[in-house]
Amino acid sequence: MRTTARGVLARSWSATMLAVLVACVGAGLAVVVGALVARGQHDAAEQQLARRATLVAEAVSSETGRYVDTLRTVAAATGSYTTLTAAKFAQVAEPLTEMRLAGATSIVYLVPVAHARITSVQALWRSRGVPDLTFAPAHSGGQHIFSVFNVPLDGVTTPRFGLDVTQAPAPTQALDQARRTGRVAISAAYQLIIDQNLPAERRQQSFSLTAPVRGPPDARGDRPFLGWVLMGLRGQNFVGATLNQVSQNLLDVTLRTQNVDGVDVTVATQPAGVSGRRDLSTTVDVGVADRQWQLRVQAPGKRLPGGVTKLPGLVVGAGVVVGLLLAGLVWVLATGRARARAQVNRATRDLTAAESDSRHQAGLLTAILDSISDGVAVVGPDGKFLLYNPAARVMLGVEAANDGTQDWATHFGTYRPDGQEPFPSAELPLVRAMGGESVEQVELVVRNPGHPDGVVLTVSARPLQTGSGHAGAVAVFHDFTDRKTAEIELRAARDQLAEHQAYLTQILDAIDVAVLACDTTGAILQANRVVHLTLLPGGESRTIAEAFTGAGIRGSDGAAMAVADIPLIRALAGEQIDGAELTIPLPGGAHRIMVMDARPLHAASGRIIGAVASAYEVTAQREREADLRAFAGVAAHDLSAPLAAIAGFVDILSEDLADGVEPASLTATLTRVADAVKRMRRLIDDLLSYATARDRHLNRELVDLNILVAEVIAERTAHLRFTRGGPSDQLPSIVSESLPIVDADKAMTRQLLDNLIGNAIKYTPAGEPARIVVSAEPDVGGWIRVQIADRGIGIPAGDQPHVFTSFHRAAAHTSYTGTGLGLAICHRVINRHGGTITASDNPGGGTRIQFTLPVSALPAAPLEPAGAGTGQS
Repeated sequence: MRTTARGVLARSWSATMLAVLVACVGAGLAVVVGALVARGQHDAAEQQLARRATLVAEAVSSETGRYVDTLRTVAAATGSYTTLTAAKFAQVAEPLTEMRLAGATSIVYLVPVAHARITSVQALWRSRGVPDLTFAPAHSGGQHIFSVFNVPLDGVTTPRFGLDVTQAPAPTQALDQARRTGRVAISAAYQLIIDQNLPAERRQQSFSLTAPVRGPPDARGDRPFLGWVLMGLRGQNFVGATLNQVSQNLLDVTLRTQNVDGVDVTVATQPAGVSGRRDLSTTVDVGVADRQWQLRVQAPGKRLPGGVTKLPGLVVGAGVVVGLLLAGLVWVLATGRARARAQVNRATRDLTAAESDSRHQAGLLTAILDSISDGVAVVGPDGKFLLYNPAARVMLGVEAANDGTQDWATHFGTYRPDGQEPFPSAELPLVRAMGGESVEQVELVVRNPGHPDGVVLTVSARPLQTGSGHAGAVAVFHDFTDRKTAEIELRAARDQLAEHQAYLTQILDAIDVAVLACDTTGAILQANRVVHLTLLPGGESRTIAEAFTGAGIRGSDGAAMAVADIPLIRALAGEQIDGAELTIPLPGGAHRIMVMDARPLHAASGRIIGAVASAYEVTAQREREADLRAFAGVAAHDLSAPLAAIAGFVDILSEDLADGVEPASLTATLTRVADAVKRMRRLIDDLLSYATARDRHLNRELVDLNILVAEVIAERTAHLRFTRGGPSDQLPSIVSESLPIVDADKAMTRQLLDNLIGNAIKYTPAGEPARIVVSAEPDVGGWIRVQIADRGIGIPAGDQPHVFTSFHRAAAHTSYTGTGLGLAICHRVINRHGGTITASDNPGGGTRIQFTLPVSALPAAPLEPAGAGTGQS
């Protein structure tokens, strides 16, 4: 008995040591597996955080890029004005007030001012729309930078004018950088000057975005520097609005950058609204203009989708329990044989305990399946569910169906990924796996009473095989809804970006400067409204080369422009083109002249990624220059003749005075001098009238043409009553019918009628009295057509289209005195009023001049015909 007992004890001790070894190995394996699972979850959470940090950085980069592009557009539009006023700057900045630029305080126009010129520059900008402007210099010498225009963007900031920005080093450095490089620059972090009076707890670390403003090119093609446009940006407001949606309340985001002393400072923070230890963090750099911002992103791993869960602990616990169970089983088996020999009942009890332990192990395994986040379902060969864990029950929304596979689609409410087309039962992954097919990651939508809004699942299924053959199938369900939602949000972000691009297109279409951009292949990327109206009216070309050659555009030398000479093509090679003059042919033989500037577009690395050009029309300017050259030439020629006559007559008068000639001869010479002086005065008066008719301000008022015509006739015929004598049929016969009241400039209209009636009286055959009829009739669109018909010498048909040209005189009129400016003055007066004027033959002989003026709604008072006292009606 003692020997047997010793053997039992020895074997019990060996079994115990073996069981302990099994338990230790099992626990070690459980810890290793748990660690691997934990590491995998941590890696997945870090990847999730990295992706979200990338989205945060892209959001900040995209938003700041929009601010930079907006400021660059405002600077270009501001510099396009020859004379910039407060009203024009407000008009340029008006679209920004609708853009909801988060954190933006105001858009300011700044100018550099030397200390000695403060008073004169202040007076200049007061005259341009800021009457209360007062410069407040921050120091007593050197260079100042003052704000002259200020447009608030946040609806809260109060505009402040006359601030000297040089009192703050950060914006001063940014202004110098922008002027030196010609690009948008951003300041170091600092507290805005306008925030200095706020309580300390309300002040924010902020930035200033600034862009240089250059004016139109001068005669040498250089664009002078005029000043800067500056936008204040409060850091906390900008970060809060930009990242509110992207962070999804899961991330802590901190924006850091350097201040003016080069020290890293925290500008703004965006905390998440969830609790938990921030065990994950990453840092990304974002380039903004010429500076780098640093974004630190932190998050609690357990809050991120697919992040850290309790699964590693459960795995370790389950492994330890299983190891203990196995150890106990080993101990029972090892000691049971010895005990069975000694005691059958004890062995039976041991077997019973082992069976209980096995059932407990199965329960633990079931608990493990019940605790995992993915759904698991197992069906037998008859289609009945053998296993259906809680995660599967939650994802599918309803209990398992055991009535056959043919009703699964209806029972679970399965649909294809579009959420509309039902998913046939025969194509369900679990049904296909029951047929022996392995299925991976099939996407489907489940919508039923448990999930009325629907969930998106991915399902993988495998057939189960045993030694006896086919035994059913197993499927794993994964909830894909969050990822699908993220994809939808990404598409929404892309759509929002497209909306921003459309908004930028609207801004470009709103300005009156043609803006054209292309990529490195020359393909047209952007062409605003003015481009299609002026530069490329066809609008069908896809590349710059096709557009310019197809439109027949010529260079300043008049020759067709080669592809290599196109400003945008030259800009793609790295050139900066200023003041390139282009001539665009138009139907009917006309043409349009445009001046174009072109610049290459660079990526952050400096690589050229495209080119942009701006152009504006100078056709009217070139025509005016040609007109002025003709004006100067004709004026010099026509003025030289009476001057030469005066000089000659003065010489004759001097000689006659020296020779003591008779007074009658002296009187004749003086008369000739006086006539020459009158011709010169008449020429000068006509030149002044011609020069001012185009640019003089229109003082519109209600003008009664009956009264005006009567006054002109009285002045034109008063001297004839006293000088002609003889019978009354030798006096002019001028009939004025009932005329309307017009909305016009009275002085210009009087000059118009005086020239036309005077010409009708003057250009009459010798020995015949002038016969003139002034009448009017309604025209379309609220206009009146006035007609002056005479029986004079007429205008040859070939000269009629040209008589309104400056200094043009018909061949039949050369024997009559005149400067050739009368009808040109009439043409300018009518053009200023928006009307038309024509010359044609008068049936029965003479000339008929017709012109249109805007008519007033007031009725005209009837007058007696003006010709009643000057001749026959």
